[in-house]
This record gives sequence, C-alpha cells and structure tokens, in this order.
Amino acid sequence: MRAALYARYSSDNQREASIEDQFRNCQRHAKPEGWKIIKQYEDKAISGSKNDRPGYQAMLVDAEAKKFEVLLVDDLSRLSRDEAESILVRRRLVFWGIRVIGVSDGYDSSVKSHKIQASVRGLLNEVYLDDLREKTHRGLTGQALKGYSCGGRAYGYQHIPIEHPTEQDAFGRPSITAVRLEIDPRQAKWIKQIFQWYADGYSPRWIASELNRLKVPSPRGGTWAASALHGDPCQGTGLLNNPLYIGRYVWNRSRWERHPETKRRLRRLRPQSEWIIKDLPKLRIVPDEVWKKVQERQNGNSERSKSVRKAMQRIARAGRGPKYLFSGLLVCGKCGGKYVIADSYRYACSYYLYRGHTVCSNNLRVSRELLEEKLLTGIKEELWTQKAFDLFFKETTRLLAEHRRGHSANHEQAKHQLTAVEKKIKNVIEAIEKGVVTATTKTALEKLEAERGQLQEVLKTDGKSNDKVTTLLPKALDRYRELVTNLERVTLHHVGRARAYLKDLLGGKITLFPTPDGYLEAELAGDFAGLLKLAIGMNKISLVAGEGFEPSTFGL
Repeated sequence: MRAALYARYSSDNQREASIEDQFRNCQRHAKPEGWKIIKQYEDKAISGSKNDRPGYQAMLVDAEAKKFEVLLVDDLSRLSRDEAESILVRRRLVFWGIRVIGVSDGYDSSVKSHKIQASVRGLLNEVYLDDLREKTHRGLTGQALKGYSCGGRAYGYQHIPIEHPTEQDAFGRPSITAVRLEIDPRQAKWIKQIFQWYADGYSPRWIASELNRLKVPSPRGGTWAASALHGDPCQGTGLLNNPLYIGRYVWNRSRWERHPETKRRLRRLRPQSEWIIKDLPKLRIVPDEVWKKVQERQNGNSERSKSVRKAMQRIARAGRGPKYLFSGLLVCGKCGGKYVIADSYRYACSYYLYRGHTVCSNNLRVSRELLEEKLLTGIKEELWTQKAFDLFFKETTRLLAEHRRGHSANHEQAKHQLTAVEKKIKNVIEAIEKGVVTATTKTALEKLEAERGQLQEVLKTDGKSNDKVTTLLPKALDRYRELVTNLERVTLHHVGRARAYLKDLLGGKITLFPTPDGYLEAELAGDFAGLLKLAIGMNKISLVAGEGFEPSTFGL
C-alpha cells in the first residue's frame, strides 16, 4: 500500500529536528507493514489551530486525488488542534478512502471505535489550547507588571533580550528570560518630528507625504500612509495615539479571536479594568505639552465627526464610504494603487492622497458621475459590436441546446418507464380476469395506476418545457438588446449586483492612466461572462463566455 507522512510543530522555539523525529516514528510503524512511503508533508512553526498550512493543504489535495491509501501522523494533534477542523478532516479523509493512523496515540480510522477515540482526543486538544493560552497570558502578565515587553514592535524602540546567566536553549545559546525596550535614537528623532508637525496643524496626509519625500523608512520598511499615523483613538491604534511615547506602557488593552468560519483573527477590546499600565519614564520620547496638543486636536476632530454624524443622522456613515458602481475596480496606471473616492464627488489615486507625490505623482481627479457616464458609454459601444452580439448568440444557443438535450433524455426515460408500467398493469388485469383477485393484486394495481398518472404528467409537462425552451432564445436576445440600451438605468438601481457583474465583465479592474494632456485614459479588458449573466440571469441559465474582447481605451 502507498503511504504518506505528515508532521508539524507549532513554535519557532522548537527544534527542526522535531519534524525528523515525527517522520522517524511514522517510518518505524510503516516498515513492518510493508507500506511504501511515497511522500512526506510538513509544516514548520505553524499552529495546529490554523487550517491554511501549505503542507497540510498539499496533503489534502493529494489525498483527494488518491495518491496514497494510508496517512501516518505522530498523533492526531499534528493534523489539527481545532476540534471542528479535526472532525472535518477525518471525515474527508475517510470519505476519500484514506486510512488515518496516529502512531503515538494509537488512533486508527479502520477500527470500529475510531470516532469515539478521535472525538475524545479532539476535545483534549481544544482544552490543551485553552490551557496553553491561559498559561501564556499569565506569564505575559507577570512580564508586563515588571515593565518588560510582551510582544509587538513599537516604532522608536529597540528590543533588548535579557539572557539567563546559566540556562541554555536547545541550540546551546543562553535562554532569553525577558525583553526590555530601549529608545532607538534614529527613529525617536522622527517620532518627535511627527508629533510636532501634527501639533502645529499639519494633516496626517501631509506628514506621510513629507516623510516619504524625505525617504524615511516606515515601521515596516516601506512607505508611510496617513492611516498609520492617525489610526483609531478609541481602539488605541495609530502612532499618534501610542502612550508609550510619554513613558506609559499599556498592555492587555485588547485580545485576538479567530472567526470560527473564516479563521480570520479579529481584534476585541478588553474592559479597561483588565488593562495593565506601567509608568516607564526612561521610554519617554514626546514632551507632555506636545502630547497634550496632539490629543486635544485628535479629540476635537473626533467630536466634530460625531456632530456631523448626529446632524446628518442616517445620511452620514462612519468609516468606509458608500460603495459606488466602479468602487474597488479602478486602479492607477502610474503606481498600481486603488482609485478611491477623495471627496464628495471625485475619484483620486489613494497612493497620491495618503502617501504623497513622491510615491505617486498622479494628482488627477475625476468626477464620479463623469467617470460612470464615460465608462458605461464605452462598455455599451463594445457590447454593441457584431463580435459581442455573435458571442452572446453562440453561447446562448449552446446552453439552450444542452438544456434541450437534457430534457430529451428525461423524456425518453419517462417514455420507457411508462411502457414498462403499462405492461405491468396489463399483466395484473389479466391475472384478475383469470380469477386471481386478492388484496395484494388490488393494491398493486392501484399503485401502478398512480405511477402511470405521474409519468403521463411528466411527459405532458416536459413537452411544455421544450416549447418554452424553443421560444427562449429570441427572448434572451431581446433582453440583451434591452439591457445594453438601458445599461445606465439597470446599474443605477442595482448597484451592488451590477458591480459584481461588471467585475466579471471587465476582468476585475479598470486601469486609469494619466496622459500628458492632463486627462485620464481608461483601459479595460475581460470577457462577457458578467453581462451574459445579467442579460438572461432571470431565466436561471448560468452562462460563461468562451472568449473575451481586446483591451479598449477611451478618455475621461
């Protein structure tokens, strides 16, 4: 039998030899059985609570393709420490005919009681994660109370490890007992400058642009964005809201939770009573008077936003702006950044807006109404070409033919079944005429007659359906013409749905290039799948275009 091995360890602190140890244990089990090991999958330093591990996903793909019959792991927790994922992966593997063996814990999916054993172990793995989380949090709490860093990097500071005088780690190096923060003079200079600029009335956009002009590396090494500076004062995010710059260390402000379906990590604020706050004067970078000016300005902006929202009530929206027809589809041809709503009625390059002209020099803005009018007009011109019309006719005809063939097959099957039922009814009637009259024959006759009635109804309905299909093509073509003619009106009343179709239609993006003449030129390319769905979607026929159209350009 063909066998595969899977091994995993969770932490960067674990030795890579852990993978080798797991493989060795599995190989020792496979050898006496005479199994041929065809592949080994591994994931290093990745938590078992995640299911997007590359080795794990590759193993599942090969398992479904039946490239092996047996999967060996050191124990079930190597597959997953998430109870729901553990149950799901076992069900999938068993369904695909894969025998799963946990060498160390004795699990074997071919054993009758394997579900009970796996359920118990899955529960234990969940409890283990909860217990590990609590112990880790308890340890970090102790470090925070001592004023040590508990993870995460703050711009302006260096992490200095504190080594144990005698203990060593698995690599023979001194064990790290804690990490303390120390001011980084090079970055601290820019922290002071950023705070002073903001206190003097400069906007986060201007500050980000200036930092990029001066080629100051951002905390992640790239370019600065305005959002990294202002953040969210309520959440405590953003450089201008970090109290560490006045020597106040705040830990345990929030926690991260993983969404049970998407597996995405979400940030949740903790009650303020759970926060740990330590005064560390040695870490102060920003003077008190500058900090106070910055906070007063931040609070003033927040209060004004609240007043506007209250005055506008339902019209105002917090956070991300409303979604327009082409929002999310527009891309700057100069830098590759998104074109976004810059004010109440115009689109602009987000990189120019929030990172400055040194990152992108494309300062052209375009009216939303003008952009929508020009793009829709250009799209209509493409869709009115003979090529587009021929493609629609070809694809619709093909799908209707497939639809008709399916109905024809059902029609023939029903005819054969009806013939067989008629024959059985005839046999029962002949038996009754010969004097074989019992409760059983009477029941059988009633059942056969009922089945005959159902089959006759199916044949009658199927005939009407075929008649309907025959008249569907000219209706679909009329609908196509109507849709293209009234494209603006249709998209206006169904913005969300129309955006999804336009995304399919245009290949996911529209690129806007600035021209020397001072206007934007839009380039779009894609296939007609989106429009075909929109045109005859009401008929519940899913259409996929067989070919696309070449990139088209027109000025805005």
